[in-house]
Amino acid sequence: MKNGALAMCFSLVVFCGFSQTLNLRFGASVSNLNWVNSASVDQVFNKNNIGFDLLLGLDYLDHTYFNLSTNLGYVQKGGAGSLLNTSFQSPEGFTETDVSTKLNYVTVNTLFEVKVPVKNLVVPFIHVGPRVDYLVSYTQSYNLFEHFTLDDQLHKTIYGVIGGAGIDFRIKRFKVGVVFDYYWNFNKLVDYTNDFDNYNQVYDRTFTLNLQVGYKF
Repeated sequence: MKNGALAMCFSLVVFCGFSQTLNLRFGASVSNLNWVNSASVDQVFNKNNIGFDLLLGLDYLDHTYFNLSTNLGYVQKGGAGSLLNTSFQSPEGFTETDVSTKLNYVTVNTLFEVKVPVKNLVVPFIHVGPRVDYLVSYTQSYNLFEHFTLDDQLHKTIYGVIGGAGIDFRIKRFKVGVVFDYYWNFNKLVDYTNDFDNYNQVYDRTFTLNLQVGYKF
């Protein structure tokens, strides 16, 4: 990830020296990939990928009904499906090859969170804010992305918005809760048209369901 993006997000936390709550979120990520190819109507990725995510964050400017939160962590995206294979020996027949791709991202976000405390024990909330994901590695069971990498058409940095909702239960200085988030993207993993006017677009749809624990200090 570009150093400027990290510095921009976390300089805000340093500036707000009265940060109050340290949070840890972890759980499952559910995603799928959409591959649009102008030369084919087949959709390779038609199954979800189940991965995981882990984020460490700080809540600050903490008021009764709102706060800001900056988080840094890891999220796994990807997709699964099958490819149809034909051969010269049997052009009318085909076989299927299972494919699976896992994309490993470092992610950073800053959220504006709106809360509705109930007797300061139960706190439903919603939040939304900008995020940046940086692709650090990927694995694939079938070589689908290699030519995009060689042509420098695999976009490692994804910009977008994260939004979600959840509920916390407070016990003195501690809190525990659940959080649902959805990742909206502004750009695509691949958005490429070759010299023969054949275009490829690859993008993901991802949501996470996390357990959240926190400590107020």
